[in-house]
Amino acid sequence: MKLYSKTFITLFFLFHSYYAYSSNTIRVCTEQSPPYLESNRETGEVNGIDIDIFISIFNKLGIEYTIEEMPWARCELSMEAGVVDIGIKVSKNPDREKFLYYPENWVWETVFVLFTNNEIKKKYKIESYDDIKKYKLVIGVIHENSYNADFWKAFPWIDKEAQKYHPLIEPSVNVESNLKKLSANRIQLYPQDKSIGLYTAKNLYLSNISFYNFVLFKKYYYNVFSKKSKFSNDKYQNIIELMKNYDKELIKFKKTKKYESIFKKYLKNNLK
Repeated sequence: MKLYSKTFITLFFLFHSYYAYSSNTIRVCTEQSPPYLESNRETGEVNGIDIDIFISIFNKLGIEYTIEEMPWARCELSMEAGVVDIGIKVSKNPDREKFLYYPENWVWETVFVLFTNNEIKKKYKIESYDDIKKYKLVIGVIHENSYNADFWKAFPWIDKEAQKYHPLIEPSVNVESNLKKLSANRIQLYPQDKSIGLYTAKNLYLSNISFYNFVLFKKYYYNVFSKKSKFSNDKYQNIIELMKNYDKELIKFKKTKKYESIFKKYLKNNLK
């Protein structure tokens, strides 16, 4: 079986493109979040920590696949509809578990901190969500990202179904847009994985980005499998069977030097 040794992005409309793929080719989606995933729209290539890990495992499984970078809300909707089979870099929450299978093993663990700009950090001492509300600072988020239960308890939705956020929450599409808003003081705070925030700020040359040292929360990220996936081939009868074999390979891969070297490759000389 021929394997895709090179991943690529296709930027065509979601549902129109569905039938271009056979049921034995895995379709994968993820969002832009360097250094874990970074896309080049000129060349159509994607790379990063999560991509290297994914390729290492799925090439071993003998699976044909395509990987598409897209806004997270679209990626999530695609998996819920069964248009996309697998999502890369997905945290766990009850709403997603309704339409996604989670393997037993996560790919990596993350620490979230509050990013800010130098002006705000100098002016305000922030140690809790109550401090944020006291100073009425605006928090940037990525639309449809889950964060954690405590975050949404502190800043509850006005109307989630109508997508009306708490007055101090301003949604955006990705990491880059939030950091640019933060740099320009259009928002004052942004909860993000520490590695992703530092890496992206450096690559965007945003020299006034800083963060508060306390840990907001920790999360685990998985590669997840759509419950509505129609995947099937001669080797794996369905998406569940594929997930079980993937899980076994992931356990073994996380114990290897290659797993550690992938993180070092992308994080070396990029984080301070």
